[in-house]
Amino acid sequence: MPQFDRFRVGIIGYGIGKIHAAAFQAAHAYYPDLPEVELVSIATQSAPSGDLAALQFGFRRKTIDYSALLNDDDLNVIVVAPPNYLHFPMLLDCLRTDKAIYVDKPLTNSLDEARQVLALSRERKRDGQMAFEMRYSPALQLAHSLIQSGRLGEIYAFRAVYFRSSYADPARTLRWKGSAATSGFGVLSDLASHLIDLVIWLVGKPVRVAAQMRTFVAERPMESGKELVRIDTDDHVIVQAGLENGAVGTLEAGRMITGATNDLSIEIYGSLASLRWNLMDANYLYLADRRHPAEERGWVQIPTIQRYPGAALPGSDVPVGMMRFYIACAADFLRSTLEGRPYDPGLEQGGRVQAVIEASAAADRQNTWKEVPEIL
Repeated sequence: MPQFDRFRVGIIGYGIGKIHAAAFQAAHAYYPDLPEVELVSIATQSAPSGDLAALQFGFRRKTIDYSALLNDDDLNVIVVAPPNYLHFPMLLDCLRTDKAIYVDKPLTNSLDEARQVLALSRERKRDGQMAFEMRYSPALQLAHSLIQSGRLGEIYAFRAVYFRSSYADPARTLRWKGSAATSGFGVLSDLASHLIDLVIWLVGKPVRVAAQMRTFVAERPMESGKELVRIDTDDHVIVQAGLENGAVGTLEAGRMITGATNDLSIEIYGSLASLRWNLMDANYLYLADRRHPAEERGWVQIPTIQRYPGAALPGSDVPVGMMRFYIACAADFLRSTLEGRPYDPGLEQGGRVQAVIEASAAADRQNTWKEVPEIL
């Protein structure tokens, strides 16, 4: 096994990969008890992307062949962040190394692929961490603690929404996200995966789902100035879910919502209390408790700001932003790697999310409720 006196990181992909690069580069400054992190190598699909990564983050080596990172004994961490369709072969290759693995969502493009990854993970007794960074909001960390302590009582219902306006312009190119072959699904993979992870983590695993998926713009240019091609990924999805604990709720995601910026919200309703949180109001968790006097049973605003245990900066009284979630997620991965603790969320959580994605797509195709399949 590699030594972790210093984390020497190689990143595959420079789309979302640049966000992970920034988070890993910042981790030691925010958590100085962690070993230093060095960004050593970057693998990109084109040489110009590698040049840009080296310029922005100081990567010493750059390549268009990701296997060079896997064979590099100088690396002890691999970040898997290419387009979705490449996750499957790359994860299989990563699991055959002894390097620590950090994976952007979704785990794979299909449940069958996810099962193969998990089977090899178990065979090799190797795991990795999923980059579900939304969990690392201090408000949602508090929400998780309150739910686990029983503060909400029995969970009755939930509602989770993720809206963006990123593709509201029908002339905007979708590139690989417009093709099911490369993206798997549209917002179901891209945005709803965050909601599914949060629901499983906070309140429980969906066991049956119904869904409606829509593609509102049937054709788009795949590259700027090019001819229009047919889009076969979803622009919007609504999922009804029944959980194993009896709770019911909805998940909705859309990438064509005019007025939305990065609008993720979640509401959880229990027999004793309820919670709600919105990414655009990220510094506060809202709690309503029916045990309060009648005149105090409305929503109470709890400032959670930047309360990260063990963080050296910037201070718990400084307003939080989404980039801080990425840093905390990366730091948790580094700490788990250093201490030999199980990753949470690990690859199996990625598989659970993929099972809900696949069941939702099947429910839409067949216009019926579908059971969520087991991952293994």
